[in-house]
Amino acid sequence: MPDGLTTCVRSSPPAASARPTTLQILGYSGTFDAAYYLKTNPDLKNLGTAVLRHYHECGWKEGRKPNAFFDPRWYLSQYRDVLGDPLLHYVTHGEKEGRRPIMWFDPTWYNQTYTVPEGMLALAHYLLNRHTQTLRPIAEFDPAFYLKAYPDVAAAGIDPLEHYMVQGFREARQPFEAFDPVYYRKNYLRHQPDSNPLLHYLENRHKPSVHPASPQGEVTVFREVRRRSAPGPLFETTQPLPESAIRRARVLAYYLPQYHATPENNAWWGEGFTEWTNTSRALPRFADHYQPRIPRDLGHYTLTSPELLNRQASMAKAAGIEGFIFYFYWFNRKRLLDGPLEMLLANPDIDLPFCLMWANENWSRRWDGSDNDILIAQDYRIEDDNALIDCFARHMRDPRYIKVQGRPLLMVYRPGTIPDAPQAFERWRRLFRKRHHLNPIFVMGQAFNAENPRDFGVDGAIEFPPHKVVSNCSLINENVQLMDEDFRGQIYDYSDIVENTLRQPPTSYPLIRTAAPSWDNDARRQGQGLVLHGSTPELYERWLTGLVNQAQKERFFGDPIVCINAWNEWAEGAYLEPDVHFGSAYLNATARACTGFKSSLNRARLLLIGHDAFPAGAQRLLLETGRTLRKSFGVDIRFILLEGGAMIDEYRRVAPVEILSLTSPETSRRLNALEKEGFQQAILNSAASSPLAPKLVQTGIRYTFLIHELPNILRARNLGDAMVKSSDLAHSVVLPAQIVAQRLGLENHPKLKILPQGLYHPPSLSTAVRREFRQELGLIETDILVLGAGYADIRKGFDLFLQLWRTSQHKEHFIWLGGMDPTLKDGLRSELDLALTSGTFHMPGHVRNMSDWLSAADVFALTSREDPYPSVALEALGAGLPCVTFKGSGGIPDFLESLNSKGSSEHLIVPFGDINAMLRAIFEIGRQSKKQSFLQRKKTAKKLQDQIHFRPYAETLLYHAVPKLPKISVVVPSYNYARYLDSRLVSIFTQTLPVLEIIVLDDASTDNSIDVAQNIAREWQREIRIIKGRKSSGSVFRQWEKALKEARGEWVWIAEADDLCDPQFLEKLFDALQQHPDATMAFSDSRSIDANGAPLTSSYRNYCSETAGSILDHDGYFQGRDFLKACLSERNLILNVSGAVFRRDQMRAALSRCQQDLRTLSIAGDWRIYLELLDQDETGIVYIKDALNIHRRHTNSATHILNKNRHINEIKFMHKIISDRIKLPDQKLIEQEIYQKKIMRQFEL
Repeated sequence: MPDGLTTCVRSSPPAASARPTTLQILGYSGTFDAAYYLKTNPDLKNLGTAVLRHYHECGWKEGRKPNAFFDPRWYLSQYRDVLGDPLLHYVTHGEKEGRRPIMWFDPTWYNQTYTVPEGMLALAHYLLNRHTQTLRPIAEFDPAFYLKAYPDVAAAGIDPLEHYMVQGFREARQPFEAFDPVYYRKNYLRHQPDSNPLLHYLENRHKPSVHPASPQGEVTVFREVRRRSAPGPLFETTQPLPESAIRRARVLAYYLPQYHATPENNAWWGEGFTEWTNTSRALPRFADHYQPRIPRDLGHYTLTSPELLNRQASMAKAAGIEGFIFYFYWFNRKRLLDGPLEMLLANPDIDLPFCLMWANENWSRRWDGSDNDILIAQDYRIEDDNALIDCFARHMRDPRYIKVQGRPLLMVYRPGTIPDAPQAFERWRRLFRKRHHLNPIFVMGQAFNAENPRDFGVDGAIEFPPHKVVSNCSLINENVQLMDEDFRGQIYDYSDIVENTLRQPPTSYPLIRTAAPSWDNDARRQGQGLVLHGSTPELYERWLTGLVNQAQKERFFGDPIVCINAWNEWAEGAYLEPDVHFGSAYLNATARACTGFKSSLNRARLLLIGHDAFPAGAQRLLLETGRTLRKSFGVDIRFILLEGGAMIDEYRRVAPVEILSLTSPETSRRLNALEKEGFQQAILNSAASSPLAPKLVQTGIRYTFLIHELPNILRARNLGDAMVKSSDLAHSVVLPAQIVAQRLGLENHPKLKILPQGLYHPPSLSTAVRREFRQELGLIETDILVLGAGYADIRKGFDLFLQLWRTSQHKEHFIWLGGMDPTLKDGLRSELDLALTSGTFHMPGHVRNMSDWLSAADVFALTSREDPYPSVALEALGAGLPCVTFKGSGGIPDFLESLNSKGSSEHLIVPFGDINAMLRAIFEIGRQSKKQSFLQRKKTAKKLQDQIHFRPYAETLLYHAVPKLPKISVVVPSYNYARYLDSRLVSIFTQTLPVLEIIVLDDASTDNSIDVAQNIAREWQREIRIIKGRKSSGSVFRQWEKALKEARGEWVWIAEADDLCDPQFLEKLFDALQQHPDATMAFSDSRSIDANGAPLTSSYRNYCSETAGSILDHDGYFQGRDFLKACLSERNLILNVSGAVFRRDQMRAALSRCQQDLRTLSIAGDWRIYLELLDQDETGIVYIKDALNIHRRHTNSATHILNKNRHINEIKFMHKIISDRIKLPDQKLIEQEIYQKKIMRQFEL
């Protein structure tokens, strides 16, 4: 059989005409293991061939077992109708009747699950093939899981089931993943410590009260603590912002300094008290209550080290946070908790902008600033004013102090507690001016019903959630499952808070809006606090993003400023510092919100779903697909895995990873949430992931189904039905080769697409490395080195590879790269030992330097019995190696034949399983390979690498998965714009809509533009194509023409190198274009900046209204000629090409048609092109009123330096050609004349 399972139990069965004896029935049944019988009964070692007779006549009566999976005493105790030899009964009647030979072998289930040849007993089949991890004796024991979970068992080469039954159950090991031995023993075997929990479960599982593990949904305090004390499904590692990332707002965060001991706190709360003392008391009070909260990267730190403060500063900066608002404690000339601030002032090298928030409330034992149980009071004595102001000013003199419009920012938490606050603030202002020449901006906290700064004589206000934000929101206490009957706190839904705050209208006074990543002061208030329940990084990002958008419109003294409460309020559940459960997810969300990166729920977000992160072919393919989709196209992806694995950290370095269990009800809820977050498409990688398919469909997530398995492995893993169902539910089914479709019975499937995968790790060949590696292996120049690779198991044909070596009589060298199935290793141990000591068979194990070994090899042997499209074969081809494989083993044989048909290669395909034929083929092409020069081999390798490159595979897969995704080429024309190029490219990298390609079109720059482009692409891990001109074209329109020629997309965006844009520029334009498929182009309004980035105008709409009235005050769609009349007949209102996208073919044709005019136009060339583009039948143009484009205006631009007469002549030329081609109303002709006169007056002509 092609799956490597043994089916023959005896070579000479009795003749059909002869009636078999009882001993013959037993002997030929395959159920009597003589070696096992003698091994377990050493007193019978001298019986020789009489062992079977001994068993039949005496052994079963003495309780002796004929094999490891038949227990005569157990069988007789279970089936009391059996008389005589129980094994004979089982062979002749028992298995047919569904009787078990032992508790842990189920013949009925086995026959239903695996293909057992007709006439063969299920027990015999299992005994012959039990070394294969894919076979289970019962559904409830998973050998593959057991070996994976317990590598010590795998390394020892012990049979997993035997280990469990003898020793494993005593060590509380799991027989299958969903079985919790600790739970089971505690609940059902508390008084039977020596009992095997699996056997007890098998006997009692029919009882409704018996569960293999704690039932899903059963919540306990301890379970909640365990869950929250480990990385959760939304865990993320840190993804720092590059230095070049553009912040959309000034983001500040409150900073609590109470993480160092002070004499006062020691006296009030006990020796060594810090905020961590409070957090240590936290426990969950209700189901899903996020407690405890445990710090991760920084640990339970003590704020006494400049290094720690520096780490916090770096962490904040990498998340887009400008600086911290330090709580400042002053009580009648006494400072408290001032250590961190003093440390900051003493270390000017710490890059941490800061300002102060005077926490001007009493300290009380109740942690609420009340007048009860006061520890230290705030009295506002006038005689302290000078000292107070001097102390503030001392901090403001630090160059890092945060200023707005050159004025220091000073916040006061509770202005309502200050007697006669307006007079007090005026008094303090005078002291600041008189004593220090400072004019701070006073900002009050909106807390305790104080909201309007005018009531207190201050300049502005800052929100302080949860104060104010919970108003108009309902408590959800009745909707939670309490675990603490004494709980008296208030619980609000975090999502309600977010929606409520984002609905708030602008205020008539300057206001800094504030978001809280979470809030839960239960650690301080012990069941009496306030909880904003249900925060996630996505919800927090939505809140902060909304505040940033508002801040850009409603600026605070001219600056967009937002705040976060807080950086490190651990005892109030309000912090951004990484924790154990979420990792850096909230920091990453902050970074996205303040830059706008991936903040939109756009239609191109993509889930990549795999079964686990085990280091094997399908898993690596999914990882590399994700890596390429992000690097080459900018796709926002998330990995969903059904299990973890050794590559989990590699996955996390590419994108966030969530592990969802098929059996958990939380999985459907999470998929629903992901769909709402914009993940509406998925790639389902491999049939092993297919059980998740129905849940995807139920939640409205459309998926593309990649199948990497062939029939035998599907049968072995019982995945056939799930694969068929998932294929029917899929949007498309992608297979690597036609033969794979045929083997799976999918060749006529209506959704089938054949897509051979690409080579994701192209080998680099080296003559020196080849020589070095061959010398280390003991090869001489004429020796042939045959290479095989992969996980060495039966499916990969490792035993056949070993047989090749043996048949070669050790004349050639054979090397296998990769790990090995421990069960197969144990079965081949003696033969392997012989091979490895021969000097001509090599197994270095798993290697990272695959290119080096490929350089050393001469032939690649693909011995797989079934392998759809193995990556190792592509790597070998990409290394220029000739390949030999078995016909019908998968997609590679057909691919090799196609290469042979082109005459460029010579690969050999031999009959399936024919070792001698494969060996002859190896000798034949090996000799040919030796005759080829290494230089020629490199040329062959390069040609193959170009043919099977991975990017086209990922590109095709992307547009299968997201068929409505537009194919956009971004071209960046640049000439000596190194100064601006990094920011420009970052604004493209951070678009929320993926792009097909990014081309930097350098017009022979003399500065370091190329280096800048390469460095910023490397920093952002993005792919760009740089086309460097040898000679400057001297014309922007020649560059446009070249851009349209080089681009591959249906759409082209000419993004000039000195301009910038909003992250949603492309997304919003193409959302509108999707509604108007006949449109030829689209553009948005622009805001303008000067050469140094300073704002000039917030919109061009006022300028446009002089010609077009209110037409461009609203989004719109126009027929081409209608738009020409309304917006281009008098002047060009498409003021910057960077703000537009074009259909490439139409734009290229338009450019070609007006080529003659462009040779003479310097300023009106773009106007002329737009005229040509839109003056066609069935064309349209889309306009978006939002200023999504940022146009940089230079004083030395063509518009400014052009000869004034030439300028007016080009305008007259355009007026004439427009009026000649389009019938304009008389009013428009008058407007043209008025505009010409206006420009002449402006130029004093």
